[in-house]
Amino acid sequence: MSEVASSRETDRVIALAALMQSVSLVQQIAETGQFNQSDFETLLNSLLATDATSTEAVYGGLGHLASGLKTLNQQLSKDKSQKEVALLRYTINLLHLERKLAKRPAMMDLISREIDQAPQQIEYFGDINNPQVIARLADIYHRTISELSPRIQVQGNPTFLQQADNVNRIRALLLCGIRAAILWRQKGGRRWQFIFQSGKILKLATLLQQRNND
Repeated sequence: MSEVASSRETDRVIALAALMQSVSLVQQIAETGQFNQSDFETLLNSLLATDATSTEAVYGGLGHLASGLKTLNQQLSKDKSQKEVALLRYTINLLHLERKLAKRPAMMDLISREIDQAPQQIEYFGDINNPQVIARLADIYHRTISELSPRIQVQGNPTFLQQADNVNRIRALLLCGIRAAILWRQKGGRRWQFIFQSGKILKLATLLQQRNND
């Protein structure tokens, strides 16, 4: 295997880990109303990292994707719980939506323009985690990707799913998931690889986890 191919495969696993981190946080918020703040901010910041030098740099280093790598490893194991099956469904749906989005260049341009304006809002409110900033990112998802099919139906506790801040966080995270799916595709990722090359992906994900732990 060439060095270039190895690098692209590693980049694909990093993108998948980010995607897993996104959907895992969606599930946590939907079911418990709780979430890891650091993991959440890593994903939000990835939306703004349009000039990053590498896939890893988009997320500020592998250490910020530790939970995503762990979730990816769990997904690729033989025995899945019901929760893990739900995560896989969210993941496959986001990969599918990314393909739909790629065929809508006007929508892609609109999303890019809207995200380009986010730094000004962050500067005004002082923090990417400000509810107004998250609401803006959520609105981008709601006005664009949520119009595509299949619409992602998030399952969870109605008490948490009816809270406006949680709805905004979930939509913002789904936008982050689309960002990861785009990275996956740009590095040569295909949905069939996720299904039929799971052994190879698992091996690379395990190596990356070990790098984090060293």
